[in-house]
Amino acid sequence: MKYTYSALILALILLVGMLVNLSISFNNDTDNQIQQDAPKYHFVIITHDNNDPFWSKFKKGATEASLSRNVFVEFINVKYKDASLISNAVDRAILSGVDGLALQPFDVKYSTEILQKVRDAGITTITFENDVFYIPDFPTVGSNSYEVGFASGEMAASASNGKANIAVLINDTGESDSKQYNNIRFQGLLEAISQYPDMSVTQLYNLDAKMFEVDKLTTSILTENPEIDLIICSDSGNTPGVAQVVIDSGKVGNIKIIGYGTMSQTMKYIKDGVVYGTITADSYAIGYNTVLQMADVCDGKQISEFYNTDIYTFTAGNLGQYEDIFGVNNN
Repeated sequence: MKYTYSALILALILLVGMLVNLSISFNNDTDNQIQQDAPKYHFVIITHDNNDPFWSKFKKGATEASLSRNVFVEFINVKYKDASLISNAVDRAILSGVDGLALQPFDVKYSTEILQKVRDAGITTITFENDVFYIPDFPTVGSNSYEVGFASGEMAASASNGKANIAVLINDTGESDSKQYNNIRFQGLLEAISQYPDMSVTQLYNLDAKMFEVDKLTTSILTENPEIDLIICSDSGNTPGVAQVVIDSGKVGNIKIIGYGTMSQTMKYIKDGVVYGTITADSYAIGYNTVLQMADVCDGKQISEFYNTDIYTFTAGNLGQYEDIFGVNNN
């Protein structure tokens, strides 16, 4: 009997530890949500718990859309792009009997399995801002890859006065179907610079989307390809890393950088003249229309496979506009 009690106490300690670990890994961002009387639907949106202004604007858009359609939106913030953490969050949503769920895919294989599990449970399922991983048969809301590429090319032309040897960094998903998105973005870039005979893409580099190798790759670009004088990034996480290597190499001004996203460090580098400019998604519109699309499906309406939203471009010349749009003070 003594050993039985000891075993029960040990099991209880382990269970508490597991629950604490889950609460640390992800949390529900419902404290700031506006409570509604008898909402029509209950939606869960899985977001990332970081300091990227993308998410604050995304949540604002989703919340305002929820009020317009009388639905309750619950945000589950996952700190890491980890399949097990996201799967746990999804399982909680399924057990809660939610009406709709949206997430940003983190790969192809496991994201598809998770999305299919949600759909099999009879829950409306869509993705958002998914221009890296191709997930067929699930509607998505987000920016147009071709427009992002074209805007990058236009910004590159402005930064270099129409004369540049360009290196392009693209996330390699390892999935052949997903590469079409990167190809569409690349085609937009080529179209934009086609009118400038002194601009060309000298090198196209693939970055493992799951590895932190941007520092090593950027250093290799600068040492092995001295003719390259402009680098275009296609990921918000990679842009600050590229900029830091350029700083460390003493090549600020000699190497122009076109970034992606609005991480605080990226915007600081624009202000300091390290990064020329950046392209970013309209995250408010993505959040807003993610909720509207789920509501339409739940109402029995047909929606399109792709719902494209606008993009923003920011340089040192319009940082004030960035601060107004995203509500961020960069001083």
